[in-house]
Amino acid sequence: MAAFVACKDEEADAPNAISSEEAAVMVGSSFASNSSGVSLVSKESANKSEDILDENSSGRIATCGVSQSIDLSGASPVSGTITWSYDFSYNFRLNCNVEELPENITVGLTYNGAFSSPKLGFEHSGLSELALTGLKESDINFLMNGSYKRSGSFEIKEGEKKAGSSSIDITITNVAIDKTTHKIKNGSSSFLLTGSVSGKGTFRYEGTVEFKGNDSADLKIKSQVFLLNLNDGSITVK
Repeated sequence: MAAFVACKDEEADAPNAISSEEAAVMVGSSFASNSSGVSLVSKESANKSEDILDENSSGRIATCGVSQSIDLSGASPVSGTITWSYDFSYNFRLNCNVEELPENITVGLTYNGAFSSPKLGFEHSGLSELALTGLKESDINFLMNGSYKRSGSFEIKEGEKKAGSSSIDITITNVAIDKTTHKIKNGSSSFLLTGSVSGKGTFRYEGTVEFKGNDSADLKIKSQVFLLNLNDGSITVK
């Protein structure tokens, strides 16, 4: 038993190949709009869900089970300090309850792309499985639950430059999205970030993101808390 406990303690205290602040930068990019993170995916999901509800209401019988597939692509100007390019494939489905009334809209997403900024660069692919409730006209917010995942290669460009591979798994819990602005108002997410750095070893970080509205959130990782800008992914130690 003593040997087992000692082994677990050594595992818990194993050094990470990136610092908690470097991990926070990587996590922030997975939530930011300009790097096609959770903030952008939630906005696109709310936009299209609103359209689906409009097309299947207004006195008409809701089309239970109706689905729509959308492919989107985009790229930034090549001359900017931040560049990106992405291809998305969305699938939306309107689901009803036993009374044939809209209950939720499920969103399936696959994507791939690249992002480069002065601090961070990466190429990755990913997927997301979401469910939006709050479909009644009287509901002022959508409520989103589900998952968002991405994995690929990365490069940390500031300080001690590092390159490697990473994977992040995000669980989204009761995130409220304003039906007017389609921006995140509140809610939370948990994440697990893992990966390896060439010549330096592996890393593993777990934490949470608490959405505060106004395109901001608190990113908690280990004992540190960062203010996260959901537009550009920038972080500030709180």
